Amino acid sequence: MSWRRWRPWALPAGILAVGVILTAVLAPAPQVNNSDPSSFATGTSGTWALYHLAADLGARPDRLTGSSFSAALRAPATLVEAAPSTPFASGQVRAVMRFVRSGGTLVLALGATQVDAPLLAALGLAPGADVGAGPWRERLPIGGRPERLVLSAGGRSVSYGTGPAVPLLGPSAGPVAVAERVGLGEAVVLDSEAIVSNALLRKGGNAAFATAVMGLTPGRRVIFDEIHHGYSLGDGARALLLGTPLGLVTIMCAVLLLVFLITSGRRLGRPLPPPELVSVRTTDDHLDAVAQLYARARDRRAVAARYLQQLRARIGPPAGRPPVDGLGDSDLSRRQAALVVELERASQEPIETGRLRLLAEQADRLGRELQGGASSQEVSPR
Repeated sequence: MSWRRWRPWALPAGILAVGVILTAVLAPAPQVNNSDPSSFATGTSGTWALYHLAADLGARPDRLTGSSFSAALRAPATLVEAAPSTPFASGQVRAVMRFVRSGGTLVLALGATQVDAPLLAALGLAPGADVGAGPWRERLPIGGRPERLVLSAGGRSVSYGTGPAVPLLGPSAGPVAVAERVGLGEAVVLDSEAIVSNALLRKGGNAAFATAVMGLTPGRRVIFDEIHHGYSLGDGARALLLGTPLGLVTIMCAVLLLVFLITSGRRLGRPLPPPELVSVRTTDDHLDAVAQLYARARDRRAVAARYLQQLRARIGPPAGRPPVDGLGDSDLSRRQAALVVELERASQEPIETGRLRLLAEQADRLGRELQGGASSQEVSPR
């Protein structure tokens, strides 16, 4: 018995192995990098702790990589932009503003000035002067709770002018955190990623402040934008396959199908017979085919003509003529002549199958008599 029949665990084991390999290859590993503010990084500036805090509170955190930025913002959620380092395209800025106006929440921690400027301009804000580190007491307690003391490592203040933004932390002239209502949603701008970073999230009231401004409620989807931290695969088929869940599922299905075909050992199509088993037609096969041809054609006259030809070849021309009255021909000659006449009539006119079979038997019997040495004609005494 084949090993494929008594090892049913082969296919599940292969599927599990492929899944582990794909996960290890495609999923970015946590990094110990103190200058990387992404949710993949476990350094001091990273937001890895914030990502897991959202999961612990029952929210649904999701890291956004690849090239599907605009598509990921089509439903209300919380978008975290922690000190992005890759510039936003104009279409991406419009996508963020549509996202906020339709009920989404944007949390933007300022990073590079040239990267933040388009988003700040769309919100009617601008980067202000640098501010030092220090604890900041909430100017507007969120949710009616007591004021919290929020720690910051220093960054740039936010200039909101006469716009609708409201200062949350820091002095009124140069707050380090502001909130602005935009359509049905809200945008919160922080002086830097330090307030929500791994280093300060567990200190003071930072975790509670981050939970409040992000709206971390059970079931809430939280999008951590990693495309603008450099975790982008570009455009094209490669980005579609490796940067979207649908693409990863397609790869997984293709690999599992290949594993199944290898482990099951099934060929695609019918097997061809080996050369030594190719059949060769014999004389009997040819005769059977001709007989079947005659049977399908139902042409009995052709059969009678064939028997007539064979009989004439055996008895010769003298015996092939009808007997002449008064010459005293033998019984064998008379039977030969009578059978020739009957076969001639059957080869020209329709005849029943039973009658034709009878004539064929008589022709065969007469032929055997002639071959046995019997005299074809006896001379009668005068």
